[in-house]
Amino acid sequence: MPTTRPLGELTDIEARVRDLARTTRTMIEAEPPDPNPEPARRIVATLTGLSAEIGEQFTAIDLDPPRAADLCELLVEVGELQSDLREHTLGLRFQTLDRIHGALARIRQEESSAALIDAAPAELCAACGFDRAMISRVRGSTWVPHTLHLVADEEHEVNVALKAFLAGAEIPLVTSMLEAELVRRRAPALIHDAQEDARTFRPLIEVAETRAYVVAPIVTTGPVIGFLHADTFSSGRPLTSHDRDNIQTFAEGFGLIFERAVLVERLALQHERIGKAFADTESMIGELCAAQVQLARQAPDAATTSATPASMLTAPEARINSVLTPREREVLGLLASGATNVQIANQLVVSESTVKSHVKHILRKLRASNRAEAVSRYLRLTRNQHRPA
Repeated sequence: MPTTRPLGELTDIEARVRDLARTTRTMIEAEPPDPNPEPARRIVATLTGLSAEIGEQFTAIDLDPPRAADLCELLVEVGELQSDLREHTLGLRFQTLDRIHGALARIRQEESSAALIDAAPAELCAACGFDRAMISRVRGSTWVPHTLHLVADEEHEVNVALKAFLAGAEIPLVTSMLEAELVRRRAPALIHDAQEDARTFRPLIEVAETRAYVVAPIVTTGPVIGFLHADTFSSGRPLTSHDRDNIQTFAEGFGLIFERAVLVERLALQHERIGKAFADTESMIGELCAAQVQLARQAPDAATTSATPASMLTAPEARINSVLTPREREVLGLLASGATNVQIANQLVVSESTVKSHVKHILRKLRASNRAEAVSRYLRLTRNQHRPA
C-alpha cells in the first residue's frame, strides 16, 4: 500500500525544478552563448534524475487529485526543459560555425593582406568566445608574434607585461616545442595545463599566466605560414575540444582568404611592372623611329652585350634554380656552411629522414658522388656568379 510522505518533499522538488528552469533560460538566452556544451549536458542529467524522482512520487505517496495534477505539470515542465537544452546543445556548434562564417566574410572585405592579419585576432575572439587571441607568422625556423587582441582587462598588469614581452619577440622553433610539432603535423592542439606542459615556450607562458590555450596552424597550399593562439584568461572558462575545433575551422578559412589576397597583390604588382615595361618599350621604339640615321661605325657597348638574354639564361644562379627545388637549394646552402643532417633538420623544422631524402636528390641532380662533391660544385657555381665580368 502506498506510504504517505510529507508535503514538503513535493515542495522541494518543485523548488529544484524552478531553479533549473531559471538556469536553463539564462543559459539559452545568453549573448554571446557559451560555446562549451558541458554545462547544458550536466543540467540535462540533473533533470533526468528529477524526472525519475517525480515518477517515484506517483507510487510512493497517497496523492489527492490536485497534487497528482501538480506532479504531472512538473513532469511535463522537466521534459520541456530537457528538450530545450538538447536543442540548445545541438545548436551551439552550428551557431559558432555561423559566427565564424560571418567573421571570415568581414575579414574578406579588408583591402590588403596586412589588414587581414591585423583583423584576424579580434574576429576570432568575437566568433569563438575567447578572451585573448594572437596571430603569429612562421619565418624559416622562427615563430614571430604579430598581433595580440584583448577582449577585456587591457590594462591588467599581466596583459601589459604580455604586450611588452611580445614586442619584437622572435621565438626559435626547436624540435621539442609544440608549435614545431604543429608545423610538421599541420593539426591544431588543446593544452589543458600550460604551466606544466614541457612542450610549451616557458617564458611566454609564464608572462601570460596562461592556464590553458588552443592553437592552430595557418596553412596554405605550401608550408605552414603562421599560428593562431587563443585562451580565456579573463573569464576563466574551461577550454574543450570544441574550442580546438573552432580555432582550426577559423584558421583554415583565414589561410584560404590570406593566400588569395597575397596572390591578388602579386598579380597587381606584376600588372603594374608589365605595364611599365610596355610603356618604356613603346617610348624606346618611338625614340628609335624618330632618331636620324648617321653614316658612321659604332663600336658595341660592352656593358650592353654582357647583359644579353642569352647570358642571363646561362647564369650560374639560373642553372641552379632550374635543377634544384627551393627546399633543395636551401638544404645545399646549409650543407655548404658545414651543417650536419641533425642541424639542418632543426633549422628547417623537419625530420632527419626528410633531410637525407633531400640530400639524395641533390646528389643525383648534380651528378655528384658524395656531399663534398655536391658542395664543391655549388661553391664553384656561386663563385662564378659573383665574379666580375
